[in-house]
Amino acid sequence: MNQAKAEAPPPRGLMVLHSNRIEDLRDLLVQYLKAHPLGPLQPEVILLQSNGMKHWLELALANDDALGICAATQMVLPSAYLWQMYRAVLGAQAVPAHMPFDKTALLWRLVRLLPALCDTRAVYAPLKQYLSGDNAARKLYQLALQVADVFDGYQSYRADWLTDWAGGQDVLRGAVGGAPPPLTDAHRWQAQLWRDLRADVAAQGGAALAEASRAAVHARFLETISQLNHSEKKSALRPSGVPQRLIVFGVSSLPMQAVQALAALGQLCQVMLFVQNPCRYYWGDLVEGHAALRAQVRRRQPVKPNMLAASDAPNDTHPLLAALGKQGRDYLHLLDGFDAPEAYRAHWHRVDVFVDPAGADPASATQLAQLQSAILNLNPPPPTPVDLSDDGSLVLVTAHSAQRELEVLHDRLLAWFDADAALQPRDVMVMVPDMATFAPHIYAVFGRFATGQPRHIPFSVADTTARQSPLVQALEQLLQLPESRLSLADWLSLFEVSAVRTRFGLSEADVRQLQDWLAAAGVRWGFDAAHRVQWGLPSAAPGVAQNTWTFGLRRLLLGYALGISDDALWEDTLAQPALSGLDAPLAAGLLGWLDAVAQTLPTLQADQTPAQWVQTLQALVARFFASDNETDERAITRLLMPLAAWQQTCAQAQCDTPLPLTVVREHWLAQLEQDGLQQRFFGGGVQFGTLMPMRAIPFKVICLLGMNDGDYPRVQAARDFDLMGNSWRAGDRSRREDDRYLFLEALLSARQKLYVSWQGRSAADNSKRPPSVLVAQLLDVVNACWAPARAPQAQPLQPFSKAYFEAGSGVATYDKDWEPIWLEAQVEQVQAAMQSRVTTPIDKAFNSVTLDDLQRLLRQPVEVFFRNRLQVALDRLEDLEQEDEPFALNHLQQHQAGQALLHAAGNPQSLAQLQASGTLPLAGFGQQVATELLIQAQKVLQAQAVWLQQYPAALPALAVNLALPLPDDLGTDPLADAGAGLGGPVQLTGTLNDLRAASNDAGTPCLQLAARIGAVLEGKAGKTARGHVLVKLWVNHLAGCACGLQLTSVQLGVDGCVVLQPMASNVAQAVLVRLTAAYAQALVAPLPVACKAAWAFLLEEQANAARLALGKPPKDPHDAACVVFDTQPGAGFPGEREESAYLQRAFAAYADLADGLPHWARVLYGDLLHNVGVGGEVPS
Repeated sequence: MNQAKAEAPPPRGLMVLHSNRIEDLRDLLVQYLKAHPLGPLQPEVILLQSNGMKHWLELALANDDALGICAATQMVLPSAYLWQMYRAVLGAQAVPAHMPFDKTALLWRLVRLLPALCDTRAVYAPLKQYLSGDNAARKLYQLALQVADVFDGYQSYRADWLTDWAGGQDVLRGAVGGAPPPLTDAHRWQAQLWRDLRADVAAQGGAALAEASRAAVHARFLETISQLNHSEKKSALRPSGVPQRLIVFGVSSLPMQAVQALAALGQLCQVMLFVQNPCRYYWGDLVEGHAALRAQVRRRQPVKPNMLAASDAPNDTHPLLAALGKQGRDYLHLLDGFDAPEAYRAHWHRVDVFVDPAGADPASATQLAQLQSAILNLNPPPPTPVDLSDDGSLVLVTAHSAQRELEVLHDRLLAWFDADAALQPRDVMVMVPDMATFAPHIYAVFGRFATGQPRHIPFSVADTTARQSPLVQALEQLLQLPESRLSLADWLSLFEVSAVRTRFGLSEADVRQLQDWLAAAGVRWGFDAAHRVQWGLPSAAPGVAQNTWTFGLRRLLLGYALGISDDALWEDTLAQPALSGLDAPLAAGLLGWLDAVAQTLPTLQADQTPAQWVQTLQALVARFFASDNETDERAITRLLMPLAAWQQTCAQAQCDTPLPLTVVREHWLAQLEQDGLQQRFFGGGVQFGTLMPMRAIPFKVICLLGMNDGDYPRVQAARDFDLMGNSWRAGDRSRREDDRYLFLEALLSARQKLYVSWQGRSAADNSKRPPSVLVAQLLDVVNACWAPARAPQAQPLQPFSKAYFEAGSGVATYDKDWEPIWLEAQVEQVQAAMQSRVTTPIDKAFNSVTLDDLQRLLRQPVEVFFRNRLQVALDRLEDLEQEDEPFALNHLQQHQAGQALLHAAGNPQSLAQLQASGTLPLAGFGQQVATELLIQAQKVLQAQAVWLQQYPAALPALAVNLALPLPDDLGTDPLADAGAGLGGPVQLTGTLNDLRAASNDAGTPCLQLAARIGAVLEGKAGKTARGHVLVKLWVNHLAGCACGLQLTSVQLGVDGCVVLQPMASNVAQAVLVRLTAAYAQALVAPLPVACKAAWAFLLEEQANAARLALGKPPKDPHDAACVVFDTQPGAGFPGEREESAYLQRAFAAYADLADGLPHWARVLYGDLLHNVGVGGEVPS
């Protein structure tokens, strides 16, 4: 490291160094530090406002071309460091280490004081009115938080107000002098509150501590330095702790108080401000929409040498600088009042380093560079646009959603990297208004590809707070336990966090296993009966503990203790056979979690003092989290850090007020969102970050996403008691003005390309949405400068849009996964196969099918393709995880409960088991349902007994093994070609159980009997069979007849029975051949048919034959099928499509299968319809 020898202390004074490029300021700083190093034990102190700038400057200083190392350098926030300077100049005894009037200390002091003040002083009537009513504690906290924030702003920006108020003058002093007006009655409480706060601090630590507000300390600081400056020994006086040199780098805004403090420190040490200035001319009086450089305002400011006079500057201004630069203009105007360049010009070759981005030949520069040059030189747009085609340096894009913005950006980056080998991912910065909104989409799009894949782009995301981590989200869930129903889904989301699983000794596989067991044991929500009572359930209601965690746990533990495979009832608890001896660790983990919840719930429900809360919350963290890796260990440590700081602050504020959980939770989680200069930045690859003040770091490519109207500039709700809102002064901050200047800084920091995108169309209805007003202003200026007029590039709604794969569409993508579906040849092939549905030829070795396969074919033809061909199992609506206790039984639950009763032959014990299983509704509703089911079961069992008397002999199980000759020609269906050539025998296998015979003689008639608690008939007269109920019975009937049995099959129900008559063996085999052939075609593509709709179609055809015989007009069978398939408005029940996830995936509506349904209805169900016979409850 080649540096000059350490010199004498640098000359004192405040100097402001300007440049339009932050990297030139950086180079200037590096050159100066190399030429004028401090002594070996003297650290360089650099004040910055953002972690991004901190890391960027650290890398720059450590570069081999710079200092070669970044050591002995303190980079801190201005506000914290200035308080250190106050203590260094005034003495540690005079200024406390922790500010008693700091925002956080004020918050908890106000929480303690406000209730008593509102009760004893009439001036606080507005606050007392707000605090009355429900949620008083939370409203108190929120009010205290807002008041503390406003008073914190007063200390920085309106110190004179606080001085007046402390002296008993309830006035508002203005910025231009004159008699200050008095405070209105609605706001007099602020002055009184400031006096009461000072009195409380004085009572705690004496009168000197009451003078430790930032405003008072600042005034004493200025006075003390002024006295030192007028001392005869001022050259030798530099208080200990004040550095020899203080550097402020890249800060684009400071309050007047901070600038005054820096100017005062300039009398004790060297203070250097490196300021990015977008314009080389004086523009302190620039006003949007008005002429610039008004001479009368200019005369009020000192003239800098080498800065152009007003008469030499252009007569007009640049509209973007006027519209977006107000914050920077005011800040630079403020600095001009303290800057005296003549005092330090001798030390510099150049004071202001302005570099024109357009270079010596502006005409050959990019449009981006020309725009930056126009702002630098204060050049207005030309009278008429200049003909210049788009060179790609300014890119404006519209999309339909944040996800699409990221997908389009990903494609665009890949294209830029391919076109420019010198452009690297680290050269790209992407900024968004709200990282919490965009972070999931960033990881979804950029995190989709692993290292080494062609479309992988390395990236890193900054500005994600700890609150967005899974661990903190789990903590937030735990802190909501008193308001939580403790559903099974809540438990599952909690155990998705590794630190929680580690604490209870469970793996991911263990959690999945426990989830299945808990669902089977009937756990829905509620810890126990008492917990449910807190949610409003009557304590005396029968079964109030049903479906709670303790209910399910008792069932699991009873099953574990009894060690049986069947359900057993013991003291009203039904054993759940799930756990075995080897599952003890899983049971221990579950019991540990329930025990932790039982210990935690009471402690969270009681109000506690801050000290007690800290102990409670530390115990909660230890109770639910444990680490087995360094990442979790650091995360848990970060959870606990704010608690210690909060306890210290509350002790400082003497706040021992009992607080509810809602207040403590809100404060703790808010502290976890705070960031500082230690956050990670420049993690490698494309850098994603939030649009934040003072982050004007140069990148070759800068991308701004989410530039939507209403989202940017970001909206900050005004507080009606913030008196600064109607009394503006130089140096005041405004969120909207901050965002405007951020946009300008981003525009000026892009070196090759500026990319701006927003959601220009609604994803719901494609309606047009306006961009941010800042983007609209940029677009206006661009179109005023160049022709033809620029329009944003509109992107399709979906990433698989056909436009991406059409030549000349103007859009392109690197995502080729979607391209095959748009290839013309494949589209034609699919359309020829089946209404644009993909077909997949089946294996020529198809040679076996089971009875279960054919039953699935008839019950849900489409499911065959997904389950048996694609091996895809879609969740049925009935299979979705339930969080509520049953209020009524759905069709599946009613069927299962009924079958259980039938299986137990109506035994009252089975009814008790059903009630203890947790499947019935609570209280009397469950008893009513159970009674109805039992009555229906007994009715069906009576009918069943009549049939069993006629067929008393039970037969052994019959193995089915039939060779079916599948024909080469599968029929005239349009899908036939895809499965043709499968001729040859197909083996049909399966087992027929529970057959009965009239006697034990050979060749005697046989019976297949099926029973269900439910209807088997439909229609007005109740004489039409329900086809979907019969499919299993029908397939087994065909197999039995094909095997030579003289088989009668009967389906019993509560409304009657359906009888299938015996068939000749060759006839039954012929039907099985047709069904097997249809099954082969169902493996090729989803068959355009649905069971209930097809049955309705056939019944309507059958009815039409009767109508024609009577001379009546026929009806369209498609109408009947459509009514069954599609959910009808006002019907009160779902259509067949809505009941099946497979039908929903394959068909959008009945129209999609209308053409193919008649053929497949006859093939699959025609034989069944011809065989069906309908009988009464007891057949004759």
